[in-house]
Order: sequence, then C-alpha cells, then structure tokens
Amino acid sequence: MRRILTLALHDLRLTAKDRPVLFWMVIMPVGFVFLFGSMGGGERTPRIDLTVVDEDGSFLSGAFAEALGREGFRITRMTPQVADTSAAPDRRLRVPAGFQDSVRAGRQVPVFLDIQSDANAAASFTAELHVQRAIWKTIVNLIASGHELGLAPVRANEPAAPFAVDEVFESAFTAAAARPEIITVEVESGGRGRPVPSGMNHSLPATITLFMLINTGIYGGVFLTQEKQDRVLARQATYPMSPAAILAGKLLGRVLMGLTQALILILAGRFLLGAYLGNSAFGLFAVILCLSFTVAALALFWGAVLRSVEQTTAITLVVSLFLGAIGGCWWPLDVVPAWMRAAGHVSPAAWAMDAFHALISFGAGPGAVLLPCVILVGYGLLFLAVGARLLRFSD
Repeated sequence: MRRILTLALHDLRLTAKDRPVLFWMVIMPVGFVFLFGSMGGGERTPRIDLTVVDEDGSFLSGAFAEALGREGFRITRMTPQVADTSAAPDRRLRVPAGFQDSVRAGRQVPVFLDIQSDANAAASFTAELHVQRAIWKTIVNLIASGHELGLAPVRANEPAAPFAVDEVFESAFTAAAARPEIITVEVESGGRGRPVPSGMNHSLPATITLFMLINTGIYGGVFLTQEKQDRVLARQATYPMSPAAILAGKLLGRVLMGLTQALILILAGRFLLGAYLGNSAFGLFAVILCLSFTVAALALFWGAVLRSVEQTTAITLVVSLFLGAIGGCWWPLDVVPAWMRAAGHVSPAAWAMDAFHALISFGAGPGAVLLPCVILVGYGLLFLAVGARLLRFSD
C-alpha cells in the first residue's frame, strides 16, 4: 500500500511543478464560477434586505418593525436623520410620524415602501407580500391584546375607543405577538415542474464537473503517455510491484488530483463567493469522490490508448468539452428537449450534475445521489477495465 501511495503522490508532485497549473486549476475555474454565477439568480432563497426608517419612534412602530423581522427580512433600522444622509437602499419602508397615535384613534395610517428601479424584481415582489403579512399580523395582535384587556367594542359596528399604550398594553401585545400561529399554509409545486437551476447553484457544480474532466483528463492522460514514451512505465514494471498495484497507484494519483480540484472550487465557492452547498455534506462528498474516480479512470484510458502528448492533450480537451456540454455543464439540461436530455446522459457529466443539483438546487438528502453515484462508478469501472486491457508497460 505504501508503494501505491508513493506512486500516487508522485503524480501530484508532477502536477504541482507544472507552471500553468495555478491558472488551470485555480484562477480560471474560480473565474468561471464567479462570471457565470453572477449572470443569474438561483441561489437558495436569500434573506431580503429591508431598511426601516422609523419616523414615529413609538412602541407600535417598533412592534411593526419586529413583525417585519419575523417575516424573514434582514432588517436595518435607521433614524430619519441617518436615512437622509445615507445612500438609498434597494428597499426602504418608511413608518411616518404619528403612526401610534393614528392606530390608537382608529384612523388609517399609511406606511411607504420605496423600491429602487434597479433592485431585484423577484425579491422586491416578495418583500411587498411580506410587508402586507406583517401589517395583518400587527392588526391581529392589536385585536388579540385588546380582547385580553377588555378594550374591544361590544357591538360589531361600534368603533374602538382610543386606548393607552402603557406597560399593561405593551405586555399584552408582546404576549400576543409571541403566540404560535394557529393556522399555517404549506405550499408545494404540483405536477412534475421544478425551477431551473441557475446562477451560483448551477455555476459551481458545472465548473467542478467540467474542470475535473479537463484537468484530471489532460494531466492524468499526458503523464501516462509521457511515461510510455520515455519508457518510465517499462522501468516501473521492473519494480517489486504487480501491474495491478502500479495501475492502482496511478489511479489513486488521478483521484487525488480530481479531489484537489474539487476542494479548491468548493472552498472558493463557499468562502469567497458565498455559494450554497446543500444540507448534506456526506452526499456532496460522495458525489465528488465518485466523479473523481470516473475522471481518473477516464484519464488512464486516454493515457493507455493515445500515443503522443500532443494527441492526448488535444483529444482529451475536445472530448472533455463535448462531454461537459451535452452533460449540462454549459446550460442546465432542464432547458433542452427531452430527447436531448436523454442523449446527454450518455455523458457521465450529466449524472454528476443531476446529483449536484439534487443536493444544491433542490435541497435533497444523500439518498437522492445514490443512483447517479452508482452510474458514475459504473462508468469508472468500464473506463478502468478498457484502459487496463489496452495499456502496455513496454512496447
């Protein structure tokens, strides 16, 4: 086992010594993630920023702002003086002076939601709906606390008398706001429709898959081709190792190469670009490991059947781009006709993308990646078997 690991680490060292490796394995793929991820939405539903300018500064205006926070907004509260000197946010809700007095007297009082023209339209529409919900919840809490204190009108059409906002009322209102909702609504999509993965949710897994195909395929295939040309492979055949052990060492080196590429992109995507990675770390690791095994076996196949470094580089690059394109790395397979989607699953990239999207775009658990992982491993075993059969340690 130690000799197998030595062979594997030797390939990693050769990769690290190559001068362009920093560009091909770090700079270019991270740039791809950022560029294509920023071209669309698609992240897991984000918290929406909302600036609340409280011109009233009363208990009820503060309670209304808290109700907005419970709607999932990321609230920034500003005084009117600060708001006048600050840059206009995407969405700003202004609670006017006299808000509490108008509510106490039973008079209608408007709140003003200002939305910038360049703000995200979907987020702004969602914000409007949640502001309406916060208004209704505040009204419900007012009614509940009024009943608790005996302030409700006796007859249905009788207007409510003005009430005092004192410690007793504030305590009753706070208790009403803290009660769990009696009725909730659960919404789910009908039929087989689902949102198309986009933005960072598509860009990160697509870049991982594509650049593992390209970099592991080229570096792994070229090293093996070079070793055949320079008769390094023939000398290794004289070591006290079986051909199967030598092949295992070379396979492990390429698996580690793929894992390194994936780790770089996962860390950059998560900590530099804020990408969402799903709820199952185990499922994500399983997909990456199976994909690494597949591209490692494919690299050995290229090294076994191709005869020169130039031939290996050109063919591996072209075929990797083709497999990535039909497999959904350039665009989601959800947007192509059914026959093209089926044809695309000839590529192992399509199964990897299915698994990534199940975890990242649709929030599935590890069970959703079982079939794609099995198929990826099947592809890897096929490439490995053919490559091992055709590989010649000496001419």
